[in-house]
Amino acid sequence: MPTSSLSSSAALAAFIEPWLSNRRALVFGSALAATPRLLLERGARLVHVCDPSPLRVAEAAERAAAAGLSFSSFSDETLAGPEGAFDCVLVENLGAFDARAVVARVRRLLAPRGVALFVTPNREATAPLLPVPEPAGTPIDYYALYDLVAGEFEHVRMLGQAPFVGYAVVDFAPESAAEPLIDSEFIPRGSEEPELFIALASRHRAGIGGYAVVQLPLERVLSGHATSLRAALPAPAPAPAVNALEQKLKQQESWISELEARAETADERADVAEDELERLREELARKVEVVKMAPPVAAPPAVAPRPIAAPAPDPAWLGERRALTQEIEATRTRVRELEAKLGERDAARAVLEGAIAERDARIEELSRRAKEDAAKEKAAKDDAAKEDPSDVDALERKLIERGHELRRLERDLAEAERLGRELVLDLADARERGGPELREELALIADQLAKSEADRLALNWAAAVTRSS
Repeated sequence: MPTSSLSSSAALAAFIEPWLSNRRALVFGSALAATPRLLLERGARLVHVCDPSPLRVAEAAERAAAAGLSFSSFSDETLAGPEGAFDCVLVENLGAFDARAVVARVRRLLAPRGVALFVTPNREATAPLLPVPEPAGTPIDYYALYDLVAGEFEHVRMLGQAPFVGYAVVDFAPESAAEPLIDSEFIPRGSEEPELFIALASRHRAGIGGYAVVQLPLERVLSGHATSLRAALPAPAPAPAVNALEQKLKQQESWISELEARAETADERADVAEDELERLREELARKVEVVKMAPPVAAPPAVAPRPIAAPAPDPAWLGERRALTQEIEATRTRVRELEAKLGERDAARAVLEGAIAERDARIEELSRRAKEDAAKEKAAKDDAAKEDPSDVDALERKLIERGHELRRLERDLAEAERLGRELVLDLADARERGGPELREELALIADQLAKSEADRLALNWAAAVTRSS
């Protein structure tokens, strides 16, 4: 039994059990939820989960999945397989997908004798007993759900799932098989507001029960309710758990990888800049030396006995000197720019080294927490090993095995009764159509009905023998 908290669609795993026995099921919903594993426990041969979130699909694939459980995204090739590949399909929240595309795809993938359940949350149910599956999706109203499904399937039955809260008063030693008594007098309208609207669709007329009560483990219901309350109310952030640390560590490693790539590119640019800076410095020194070695322009004497015309400076030399001065200033500007880039490179390296140090600290903290958890688990196992085994454990295991056998017989009995009801409906349809050409078909259906009735009686007898023993 999985330990994760339940969602409101968990009860549907019990409701569709008659269509699951040793068959293939397809679930459109979260790959991390408990519902797909509940379908396996209820007798499905294999369950394939189509999740709209690739991140959840990757995380579920990394975990130790149960035998017969597989995952994919909506665009995976698994869903492009042959027609009629699945006997039962459960869409936990149709509003979380492209509704029309999903209904059409389910119509193609569903076997001719299979059933499909399309679920949408009720917008008016403000306080659900369990969290709604895929709450990020947009709920579809009752009539829109029916119109979408009826556009693809010949037979559609609309159902509602309402919470059922109460106590069971049980006779510990009944003289005969107890008949359950359901009292709803405390509820003014006779039932709670439905949390989910469900469209049960098929290509044939499927026989279903009109009223089903599914009992859920109290602890897991309360844990799911506590989780939803914590999500709704603001509360101080708890200390990061190991999974949260792992996720944050992956994010930091991705960031560090990006910084390393940027630092590598910066190093390459810095090397080029250093070479250019060295070349410019050499050129600057050479040009400054040329300016120093230039001959000065002769000045006229302070006192001249007679006016003598001063020699005019060489215009070509002055132009060359001005151009050289401008080039020197441009070179100095370029040198300053390169020095600023080198400073940025050093700052980026400092940030990278800080991120690496933080990553190492996180890894150390994660390792410490993992060691503490391993030590606690080992201590718990050691304490359990110290307890003396008794006959109560063996008796409990025997009772559990007997319960599994009784459950299997009851499941087979329910399947036989369902097939019998469907054959009766098919027989009634054939009689309505009439005609001599249907005699052979009627005879075949009658034989199948007789065989189903014989199987039902045999299963009833086997179940009675198991209960009495």
